[in-house]
Amino acid sequence: ILARAAAEGGAGRIDDAIATYRSVLEVWPTLAAAHHNCGALLFARGDFDAAARSFDEAAKHRPTWTAPLLALGHVHFHTGRYADAQQAFERALALDANSIEALGNLGLTLQRRSRWSVALTHLQRARALAPTDARVWFALRTSLLLLGRIEEAVEDFLRFEPGAPLSAELVTTGLMFSRFVGDPAYEAKYLPLALEWPYRPDQADLAAVTVSRAQYCDLPRETLLELYRKYDRLQQQNRSRFEPIALTRLNRRAAAGRMRIGYLSADFRAHVMGRLMREVLAAHDPARVSLYLYSLAPEVNEDQLTGEFRGLCERFVNLAERDDHSAARAIAGDELDVLVDLMGHSSFSRPGILLWKPAAVIITHLGYHGCVGLSQIDFKLTDSIADLPDAASFQIEAPLALDCCVLPVRRVSAVPASADAVTRGELGIAASAIVFGAFVSLLKLSPRCLNLWRDILQRVPGSLLAFSPGNVSEQSLYRRRVAGFGIDPGRVVFIPRGADEPGDRARYRLIDVVLDTIPYTGGDTTAAALDMGVPVVTRAGERHAERMSLSLLSHLGVTDTAT
Repeated sequence: ILARAAAEGGAGRIDDAIATYRSVLEVWPTLAAAHHNCGALLFARGDFDAAARSFDEAAKHRPTWTAPLLALGHVHFHTGRYADAQQAFERALALDANSIEALGNLGLTLQRRSRWSVALTHLQRARALAPTDARVWFALRTSLLLLGRIEEAVEDFLRFEPGAPLSAELVTTGLMFSRFVGDPAYEAKYLPLALEWPYRPDQADLAAVTVSRAQYCDLPRETLLELYRKYDRLQQQNRSRFEPIALTRLNRRAAAGRMRIGYLSADFRAHVMGRLMREVLAAHDPARVSLYLYSLAPEVNEDQLTGEFRGLCERFVNLAERDDHSAARAIAGDELDVLVDLMGHSSFSRPGILLWKPAAVIITHLGYHGCVGLSQIDFKLTDSIADLPDAASFQIEAPLALDCCVLPVRRVSAVPASADAVTRGELGIAASAIVFGAFVSLLKLSPRCLNLWRDILQRVPGSLLAFSPGNVSEQSLYRRRVAGFGIDPGRVVFIPRGADEPGDRARYRLIDVVLDTIPYTGGDTTAAALDMGVPVVTRAGERHAERMSLSLLSHLGVTDTAT
């Protein structure tokens, strides 16, 4: 009978196989293997609760067997029950301390619970036990990045990459890390591979990495459109696993008088996006609008600014521990008229939530200078400068242009100059030097950008290039990156960040001119420089990412430094 059940399952006759295994269990209810195999078939059928019960029974009747515990952990992980998944993987690890699968999956689960340091411990052990395992390497890489240990992640990639077979994980990481090394050959190799890779639906998150990183690369709008469409196809296939969320009150605004507007973000906190949006949300008229805020960040990240956001809204909902589908259902339950995504494909974004169309109208805004690429998103907020008139022909979301600049601009008073402030002299900057500043991440340092900067430095003798990375440990990465494009690291100076936003503004007193990055131009960094009276030299292109600084300058009527 067991052989017949296995044959039925192998032939794809899942319901018949489940029935056969259950007939066996009626006679032999303690047969762990039958419970386990039945659980695997139930999981394949999408009956996740029944699958979990079967794996539980298998583990109960054979308590020293790791397989059902690992399978149970997979079920819970798949359904977003990360605390239960953690418990199952920990039980498996207690039985086999050297289980690569238990260590790796426990690490992944702890990542989802934002317990990155604990996850790293398990993943480092798995990496030592299985140095060629791509899944373990990729999970370890993710933990290092989440902890801000970029240089370690890059060095581990450079060790792993030479002998590793090509995979979706490798090519997307190669594209991402190509900006952290000096050799332009990495980008030349991995950009086309990432664009052309045949991603599976279960690799939509990796395809999203390519969508995000492509904005930083010199690509035509036609290529980006093709990439958006590929990503959309993958995600629509994922959506087919569940029934769509029904929207029952599309005309709720007319009936209730006040619009319900929701905002989705991981940055309702002391973060650049949080500070920008705090004033925007406070400007909503409570007589006309009910605000609903949906946070993607773990509660441990909440701070004083989070408290201010809570005070502005009707409801503040933390979605960090929910899977995409259940998070979408929670949003849909509030019957919004409009949901505004503030993430795009930036760090900690959850575009899978938007896939279920949890609001009557969905708009994507800020986050990053690009589109998400999902059919369920109705509009991408922009303005008449940030996008050209034909932008709609090159994206899935329809452009929705504001009359004003799409980027909120904030005035911030820098800390007063004082005797204990960092001076040019303390940083080794000659009094006669022209300092070109670029307070940007490594991702923005494209080959074309660095080649142009090299030419500028050569034409202005004694000039310097100033960076201001978040971590001192990243300084070596900046030096290595610019050296790869012929810029003498001796002409690079690092300006320390301030303790707060006024302190950060004060950094601009030490530079003469901001050189904007291309093709991904500045947003808040451009606004901050202009706020401090520092000129920004920008070069505009055709894409939204190439035109944000131009939009800021144009709306201010200061375009002499734009070309």
